[in-house]
Amino acid sequence: MHYAIIANSISGTMPLSKKLAILDESRQILNAKIHGLDTRTPGELAQCARKIAASCDVLVVAGGDGSFSVIINSVDTTRIPIAFLPLGTGNALRYALGYEGGPEDIARRIKHGKIHELDLLGCGENKRGFMMSVGIEGTVIQMYNRYLSRGHGGFCAYLAGFIKAYFREYRRTNARITVDNETFRVKNLLSLMVAKQPYYGFGMKVVPMATFNDGLVHTLSVNSGFFGCAVGAVTSFTGGNQIGQHVAGRQALVRLETPLPLQIDGDLVSHNDVFSFSVLPKALRIKY
Repeated sequence: MHYAIIANSISGTMPLSKKLAILDESRQILNAKIHGLDTRTPGELAQCARKIAASCDVLVVAGGDGSFSVIINSVDTTRIPIAFLPLGTGNALRYALGYEGGPEDIARRIKHGKIHELDLLGCGENKRGFMMSVGIEGTVIQMYNRYLSRGHGGFCAYLAGFIKAYFREYRRTNARITVDNETFRVKNLLSLMVAKQPYYGFGMKVVPMATFNDGLVHTLSVNSGFFGCAVGAVTSFTGGNQIGQHVAGRQALVRLETPLPLQIDGDLVSHNDVFSFSVLPKALRIKY
């Protein structure tokens, strides 16, 4: 197979020189050229992906969850198979795919792997992803990006962002959520997680019931206090989150009393008071 690697030069906190050294090993394993390191914005990365997707058999995304999200929203993933080489920070997709070892091990797994057809989530008319949420996570991402700009990253920076968002920045609201034909209300919504796989960043198994191939949208609404959130965090690292209300179906509609931020695959997308989610069966062909 003819592989092409597309890399996000600004993904994660890894210096470009180290990223190039790691990518060189993966490039040799896959006998692939590296593209995208001259891009500086998501739009430029998307344009680069569309250009090289026309001339390869498998497009290998080297970056984080956000980089992967840019690519799957830029090319026809039912036609061109994608692969994922994690170089970002949280890398939920790394855990969802069961990756072990370093980038060279993952490159070998991609080379000898099979093409799988997986479901994705649709949000609105044109956004696709595998991990979405409405609520505090969008505010946490804003806080975390501020720490990144100061040279701080990793789980400690994320935890600091969550604490600041919880106690100072985030404002809860009430929600009415409809999953297929079932409607329920959530007071003081902290987060509504919408997932196609169990993991968020750093190996946290936040929505343990979610799977890529069941044809369902998995929602998990949380309105716990700080102690409940701590319990959820601990259990997420030790087998699977134990807090929140889980409801699954083929589509979900969320109406909020006041607008909240939406994040998709680790990137802040928008603020709104109405969101719709649906399952996109077998929308992603991915080699691993």
